Amino acid sequence: MHDAVMQELDEPSAGLWTFHQPLSVMGAEIGCRMTVVRLRDGALLVHSPIRLTPQLKEHLDRLGPVRHVLAPNLDHHLFVADYRTAYPQAHLYAAPGVAPKLPGVPFDVVLTHPEVVTEWSDTVSQHYFRSSASLQELVLYHATTRTLITADLAFNIQAGNGLLSGLLLRLNDSYKTFGPSRVCRSYIDAPDLARADVDALLALAPERIVVSHGEILQQGGAEALRCGYAWLAARTNQLEDAFVDHGRSSRQVRSSAPTRNQVVVLPSRRTPR
Repeated sequence: MHDAVMQELDEPSAGLWTFHQPLSVMGAEIGCRMTVVRLRDGALLVHSPIRLTPQLKEHLDRLGPVRHVLAPNLDHHLFVADYRTAYPQAHLYAAPGVAPKLPGVPFDVVLTHPEVVTEWSDTVSQHYFRSSASLQELVLYHATTRTLITADLAFNIQAGNGLLSGLLLRLNDSYKTFGPSRVCRSYIDAPDLARADVDALLALAPERIVVSHGEILQQGGAEALRCGYAWLAARTNQLEDAFVDHGRSSRQVRSSAPTRNQVVVLPSRRTPR
């Protein structure tokens, strides 16, 4: 069944679960993953909701009351309306740019950088990844388990599902590699913001990274994230070097220009005979 749900992480003592569901995009099987966090008050926070099947709802109801549902970026909002219907008491949260894409869904909170949700802060910290001023992802960090909970920050698809799917994934640079896909990289038009946000995530020193597409990275998260975004560090370093070189050249030009008290001797021009 296409909507079949597979449970992966099952850590009730830490209050952390993940559920995976098939998802095909333009012929490429990328799958999608939802993370559920139990907050200190016992309520459940759903990050990046997947299709709410009867099987999944039954499982969630056994875990606790769903009180918070987060659409973390512009691409992970498709099934939010299902949760509004099934859990009318839950609060729906939209990352920047999501709400206009779902005019029929009444979000309780529309987040903008650098806003965070105080009700979650005793369990997860919240961090933005800004590809641009308008395209942003809200990333969660579960410090108890050193787990970074993401959507499209990185892909980790290590197995293809057929030749066509594998080919398409390779073209998107999202097959057997950890990091942002080619499409996601193309969205980054504010590299200085993105670099600052990646550095902030690295400072958390995550051990495990939950991605929406591909396998959960169980260990070595910080180093994998650093390697996955090494191209961004190189790009921003080049921009910084270019800025420094431009400033140095400008200073040299200014220092070689005559001051008000200097006399500039122009070369004599001979009059042709």
